[in-house]
Amino acid sequence: MPYPPHFLFGVANADHQVEAHDPEREDVWDLWERSQNLTPRKQAVDFWNRYPEDIDRAAELGCQIFRFSIAWARVQPGRDKWDESAIQHYRELAEYIRGKGMKVMITLVHFTWPVWLEREGGLIGPHFPDRFADYGEKMARELGDLADYWITFNEPTQLVYGFIKPWWQNRYYMPPGLPEGTGASGEAEAIGKLVHNLFSAHARARVRIKGLHPEAKVGSNPLVTGFPPWLQHILDNQAHSRWLLKATYRFSMAEPLISGKGKVDLVIGGITHESHANLSFSDPYLTSGKAILVRNDNTIFSLADLEHTTAGYVGPAADRALASTHLPEECQLRAFASYEEGRTALLEGSICALYGDEMFLYPPQLPAQSRFRLLKNGITREAHTIGMPLGHNGLLSLLNRVIATFNCEEYGACAPDRPEQAVGKPLQPLSLGDFFANDSRPGHKRLIDGEGLRRIRRRGRLKVGIHADAPGICPGCPEEGVEVGLVRQVAQKIFNDPDKIEFVPLDANKPLRVLETKASPLNRLWRFAGAAGLIANSNWWYLGIRGKLPETLCPEEAHQAQDFVGLDYYWGLPTSRILQFNRLVEAGEGRFLNAPVWPEGLGHALRRYHRWFPEQEILIVENGSVPLADGLTRGEYLKAHLAEVEKACAEGVPVSAYFLWSLTSNREWGHPFNDQTDFGLYHVALETDPDLKREPTPEVEFYRNYIAEKLGREAFTPPQSDEHPVHPDENEPT
Repeated sequence: MPYPPHFLFGVANADHQVEAHDPEREDVWDLWERSQNLTPRKQAVDFWNRYPEDIDRAAELGCQIFRFSIAWARVQPGRDKWDESAIQHYRELAEYIRGKGMKVMITLVHFTWPVWLEREGGLIGPHFPDRFADYGEKMARELGDLADYWITFNEPTQLVYGFIKPWWQNRYYMPPGLPEGTGASGEAEAIGKLVHNLFSAHARARVRIKGLHPEAKVGSNPLVTGFPPWLQHILDNQAHSRWLLKATYRFSMAEPLISGKGKVDLVIGGITHESHANLSFSDPYLTSGKAILVRNDNTIFSLADLEHTTAGYVGPAADRALASTHLPEECQLRAFASYEEGRTALLEGSICALYGDEMFLYPPQLPAQSRFRLLKNGITREAHTIGMPLGHNGLLSLLNRVIATFNCEEYGACAPDRPEQAVGKPLQPLSLGDFFANDSRPGHKRLIDGEGLRRIRRRGRLKVGIHADAPGICPGCPEEGVEVGLVRQVAQKIFNDPDKIEFVPLDANKPLRVLETKASPLNRLWRFAGAAGLIANSNWWYLGIRGKLPETLCPEEAHQAQDFVGLDYYWGLPTSRILQFNRLVEAGEGRFLNAPVWPEGLGHALRRYHRWFPEQEILIVENGSVPLADGLTRGEYLKAHLAEVEKACAEGVPVSAYFLWSLTSNREWGHPFNDQTDFGLYHVALETDPDLKREPTPEVEFYRNYIAEKLGREAFTPPQSDEHPVHPDENEPT
């Protein structure tokens, strides 16, 4: 058996992703989701109240270790204030894990921190290392007798994306963001402060924890992306302070390498951030979702009535797949080129229902609206944006200024959720600093023209690609709707004339193709260079621990300041696929369906870290997949990666634990919940099931049997109902 005798199999989760939102104990991600129009966590899977049943499931899998994280904002709601009841809750959670025969790993910061801390400077503030050390000491004092392993910072290498904004988009990936006008040098300075603070905070917290519990094992788990060893060796040798500035510049420079001309300047109508990886997108202007339309005079009143009937849908193959999940299995599907054509077929009786986006399916401006009714709406929630070529930031800024003051309700549409109560006005701040200051990017600041905006002015008209079914464009719906109204305001802003527009109706199947320019391939390569400089250099955490970074980035107190080597591994690219780097960028943006799977990259990482730290155990703190990634099912993904772990162990690499991410479905940092973002062994329908029932996926049986086989024992046989009691905590809001 290749696994060592005391090898640990486990599962993991994180506070913000599984605990219900508490309005009295908000963290920076709660503010970020609200201010950036991202998907909020809401109740998540309510792990705060339902942890016993989830821990029971982990024990039934055969796990010997369970990883959870503490919500810093819950246990320390103020600078000098501790919530003893919240601390007691986490103690009871750890005790329950131990009572089930599992070891405990506690994460102190899993991408979140208190709002009060951000107000005083956050992660780059001068007091952060000591604030974090105080927090770590308090948790060790209260929970240290129950914890076997401590993670200080989950994926510290990812935190840089809260301080650096790529040139091809107008938003930061995560909080806190930096104020508008911050250039590449300012971002590099912020990242320098961040990296230094993280190392100092980690080292000081470790000293405090081990001062109370000398046997405690303290470390971190940077996210590792798999690259060929030859490339990783080159990148590691170049990781120094000049690399930081160069990588930041390539990642965040204000314009594309070459400004190209597409067939239109922008595309509007049915466009979401998930639509395309190689374009820029505005702030959302409209919230809509999928719906099902039927005739007003038919006898269909429930989804069950659509069994053994034919329903239509509009859009590409992906929309057919989506429709098939929302309609009865026995319902036949028929494709239509437009909503107008689909509604005609519905009136003629050749189909019984039509599935699609509500704003085009059943717009308020539709003359024949009384002949239809919605059987079901709100099936999904999608924020619609405007697409344009990469890097045209002048036009992008102008669009966002118009969107900030545009009133969708005048057209019978639903505006996106806005942080009015927190900000005082319906504008999207670029950073949490702007959020706190009631400032915003779309407001008073001077508009900077880019080449794209200057070209539009010289031409004398705005060329707009627009969904052919948009009200005001569609022949059957001549009254202008929200899309036409919005671009008229854009034209007014540019030319002081709302009519200086050339509309180009677009096929719903591939509306963004018209934005491709001759320069697009070159700009994608430039984007590749920018992203590669940061993603591929994610080894900087362990280079610092080894003492291989300058003192300005990693102080001496952090050298060798760890008791184990932790890592997270999900995706990678071998030499033969290295030019597919953009797929890693897509994964970073929450499109995991196309994420590149390379199990051998995990094996390379394990061997590399064993060479770097030959005396320390290695823990795979996260590894897992969505149901389907890169053509592999989750089960195939797990088998391939666990085979690499076995191989490394057989070679003498001291791997001591493997944590599968994650036990249940969870919230994926503001991304919409769907199959592309669901890493759970137990599926939970977060948006549609008020009971949050845990449904086992096929991989539950695989992981249970795998653990039993490798540990040489009989697998647990679950009861038929797979039901577990709920143990609510009366102090937790729901």
